[in-house]
Amino acid sequence: MNKRYLSLTGLGLALVLFFAINIAANAGCRAVRADLTEDKVFTLDEGSKSIATGIDEPINLYFYFSRGVAREYPPVMEYADRVLGMLREYERASGGNIRLKVVDPEAFSEEEDQAVEQGIQGAPLPSGDMLYFGLVGTSSTDAKESIPFFALDEDKQRTLEYDLSKLIWTLAHPDKKRVGILTALPIEGGGGNPMMGQQGSPRWQVLDQLEDFFKVDVLSPTVTELKDIDILLVIHPRDFTDATLYLIDQWALAGKPLVVFVDPQCDVDPGASDDPTNPMSRFTAKKSSDMEKLFKAWGFEMVKNKVACDKELGLRRAVRNRDGRGQTETTVVFFLQLGEKEASREDPITRLLKNVLVMTPGSLRKLPDGTTTFTPFLQTSESSQEVDATQFQFPPEPQQLFANFVPGYERLTLGARVTGEVKTAFPEGKPGAPKEEDASETDAPEDRSTAEAGGTASGKLNLVVFSDADLLHDNMWMQELGRIGQTVLVRPISENVDLLKNSVESVSGGQELMGIRMRGKTSRPFERVQEIQRDADQRFLARQQELERKLQDAERRLNELQKAKADGSEELVTAEQRKEEAKVREEFVQTRRDLRDVKHQLGKDIDGLGTSLKWLNIALMPALVCAAAVALGAMRSQQRGRK
Repeated sequence: MNKRYLSLTGLGLALVLFFAINIAANAGCRAVRADLTEDKVFTLDEGSKSIATGIDEPINLYFYFSRGVAREYPPVMEYADRVLGMLREYERASGGNIRLKVVDPEAFSEEEDQAVEQGIQGAPLPSGDMLYFGLVGTSSTDAKESIPFFALDEDKQRTLEYDLSKLIWTLAHPDKKRVGILTALPIEGGGGNPMMGQQGSPRWQVLDQLEDFFKVDVLSPTVTELKDIDILLVIHPRDFTDATLYLIDQWALAGKPLVVFVDPQCDVDPGASDDPTNPMSRFTAKKSSDMEKLFKAWGFEMVKNKVACDKELGLRRAVRNRDGRGQTETTVVFFLQLGEKEASREDPITRLLKNVLVMTPGSLRKLPDGTTTFTPFLQTSESSQEVDATQFQFPPEPQQLFANFVPGYERLTLGARVTGEVKTAFPEGKPGAPKEEDASETDAPEDRSTAEAGGTASGKLNLVVFSDADLLHDNMWMQELGRIGQTVLVRPISENVDLLKNSVESVSGGQELMGIRMRGKTSRPFERVQEIQRDADQRFLARQQELERKLQDAERRLNELQKAKADGSEELVTAEQRKEEAKVREEFVQTRRDLRDVKHQLGKDIDGLGTSLKWLNIALMPALVCAAAVALGAMRSQQRGRK
């Protein structure tokens, strides 16, 4: 009796202890999480955590999701739970500065009206219901950002964390960023000589595109200081002085956002001519730009006097024959169209781009002794070659270049991120600055010289660099349709402007946004099931092809029998025809039976695999518990035996 009472008491205490532990764990261990996914898709990147913890003013996030409607679509539910999980991670990391509210906009409800008013887009479902799946963020300064609908394709899902971090970062920094542009190109238009009948060049439309998102200032290449700007954009720095390069160097060492476009042969550049009155001087004028001194200090280079050409990516164009008679369509190996394969899916700058046009680009390479992180995101195919830039000084001959093309079987880099600790390219200090004799003897020589001039000796680089400046010209991304007053109507022919905007936007977020990685796939297919399906599909296809061959043979034989009627044996032929038709029908029925057997075997193999997995899941844990209990009992028996 006492033993039974003790057993019941122990069981009751065990139940009480079980529930107590669960309640305590639920209350006190909410912050404890373990991300067991292969690519840590549910864990915030350090850059995202830094953005969340750096928020000074409260941010409200409204997550609109039609959960009731989406229950019939498991992939949508799975992705929505991932989005919600990530948002809760941001909420926790912000220390209370991010306030998350989840809204289920049911049909004809105030919540649905609110979602529509906030710009959330609904997706119509076959059932007639609307699926809302978006995010709206607001700040205390009335700034507003939104994701109208979370795209369900795999590429966009991989950029989820970047998109959320970008939205939060933009809300925390609501003012338009100011972009300062240093360039040797006449991007503001002008030039020409009316006295000689020369028209000036028009203002580049890319400036208007940038001004939709940023405040833009075009600076003089002879500027003496970089102030009142947030992002520096350097386009074709031809013949920049050391004084200007020093300003760029110090800007970069301060970790400030920097985007650079250099070019070994800028076709849209009028060039620097020694004799403007000589019409032929435009062919000998310098049209290349580089920042060799800075690039070397930053651990990479643009290969000198080389143009990156590509036989596979070159566009086909009608070009004039060498004899001047007529035109021939040929591949222009220096006019390249870059698609999805050439634009990295891992980088937010190029992740969604499918059509980038470049003209006579250069080739970027990391130096062997470079200490920075050089990450290409825009490359040629392996059918590429570095061609001497002198072949483009005069109008190039596309047919000859194509005929003499020899691929190097390596991908050449046309765009890259460069990050990491770097030292100044001017260890002697600011060019032209007077030297002082009382510098500290404890400083390193290069640090001492730079410090004497009031400069920075080292810092963390935040750079995006391209080896083509032509891509920003109007002819490379738009076709003008007409004008309405002062407004120019255009039709995009490439995504070059998106490439520029993405680059400026990416670096403007600082090291935090630049460092956020693209995530791996969250959906893991049943590879063994897919293997079984592929094997069965192959057998099914082979059998189907065999059926088609049999039917073709039967049709051919029937045609031969029809021709035999002309020989006067119509009754015999008709009997043979009926016999042949019966045989064909029998073969057809048998083949269909075989196809059903293949399908049945497919289902049988998959069902067998599923049954095995069920038994494994059901029996494995109890078996392990039993094995552990037996092992524990054996150990205790051994211990008692020793005593």
